[in-house]
Amino acid sequence: MAMTFPFRRSLPGGWPEDAPPRSILASLAPYGCSGEDRESLGSYLNRLCEEHEMTRWSLTTVIVGPTAEELFHVSSDRMGRDIGRAAYNLNISGLTEQANHWAQTLNYLTLRNNLQLCTLLPLKNLVSNFVLLSKKGRFCPGCYENDVRLGRDCYERLLWSIAAVEACPLHRFRLVNSPQAKKRRTSKRENGTFTQEPSTQYKIAGPPTHVAASELEVETSRLIADLLDDAVYFSEAGYSATAQSIFLTHAISLLFDGVSAHFAAHLGISKSQVHGWIKGGVQMSFPRLVQTAYCCGCAIADILLGNSVMLSLRPASSDHQRPLIQPGGTGARRPQAELRAELDALIRSGRAINATEAARSLGISLKYLKRNFPQQQEWLVAHGHKLSESLRREATDSFNDLYLSEHNALHAAGIYPSRRRVLKRLEGEAIPGTYRRVQQAHLGAFAATAVKMAGSGKRGKAICPDSERLKR
Repeated sequence: MAMTFPFRRSLPGGWPEDAPPRSILASLAPYGCSGEDRESLGSYLNRLCEEHEMTRWSLTTVIVGPTAEELFHVSSDRMGRDIGRAAYNLNISGLTEQANHWAQTLNYLTLRNNLQLCTLLPLKNLVSNFVLLSKKGRFCPGCYENDVRLGRDCYERLLWSIAAVEACPLHRFRLVNSPQAKKRRTSKRENGTFTQEPSTQYKIAGPPTHVAASELEVETSRLIADLLDDAVYFSEAGYSATAQSIFLTHAISLLFDGVSAHFAAHLGISKSQVHGWIKGGVQMSFPRLVQTAYCCGCAIADILLGNSVMLSLRPASSDHQRPLIQPGGTGARRPQAELRAELDALIRSGRAINATEAARSLGISLKYLKRNFPQQQEWLVAHGHKLSESLRREATDSFNDLYLSEHNALHAAGIYPSRRRVLKRLEGEAIPGTYRRVQQAHLGAFAATAVKMAGSGKRGKAICPDSERLKR
């Protein structure tokens, strides 16, 4: 069936009619060639934006969103919201239908057919999504340094988005939490050559970033990287409770003389959990899959496919035996009079800046705090809002002053202080994430100076008080 599309791949005049179709966006090749170094889709999107000199928002709302709406009948506004979130890279590189829309849309626009490999979609029907994705961005400093050494963009690896991955299997460093910054760490291309961003991009508060990982962390990360490669070939098979049961029965028979209780004790989990796995009533979570593969000396794919392979027993570490989800606080078990006294002391001392911090300090939930201490909770909520508003206003004022300073510097140099030029001078600074706040600073700078703003909708000219024409 013919499909109408707003962006047609028309050929320039004079080209042969049988010429191959052209891509709408630059057909960049994803970085990496294996599960250890494959680029994530969020990182690929960033490179597309830089190649076309567009922001993520502009590229999405002008091209990607309308294309996805035409292909999959999804809302273009939703695509815009996808990349507006702080964890957009984890969202569009995961294993949801949302990630599939992004991958297939970018495949269409770039005339590629492999961008789904930059997501966790090959694992979608194989593993449980329980405790699968990391909740925050992380990176390996060795990988970024290698990118700079090779003269390419510092790109994010798909492997880093998996919560069970604690180390880089290539450089054997522990992963480091990404700094809370809007700007991505890249090597800029200028005049055909690469120039590295300031080295401060690697200076992150806290312990040294180059921390050697343990053998356990490296080996488990390598097992997961191998799964990313293996899953490409059998992802259509899907999860099989029978295959899981066949492997576990084989492992218990070979390594523990058929006693499942010994297997459970070795892994540090309950016998009922192992029983549920063997009977096929419970699917193994991803962390338990990794743990079992490590302790049995096999690949994760062997468990998913039910392969009766040779196994070797390895001891489980204390890290493997910790709960997958940390238990909640136990403060609710204490006497209310004691909790009330401690809560009042926190408020008087100023250590409780909002209701969330107070509940965390007492080891209770927000619901328990509201139900049992309504007056204190109401005060803490109001105080938290007031403090947040104060911090937000302070950050806005600071940014406005900084924007005005760079605006004036351009004006003094005889250059029209457009928003693009000012923001370029502010690279590396904490820039507000909303267009409205940047626009307010832009308009405020013109209002505070004698420069006239260029006309709306056409290329106007900025004029100084002495009518001297500024350089465009």
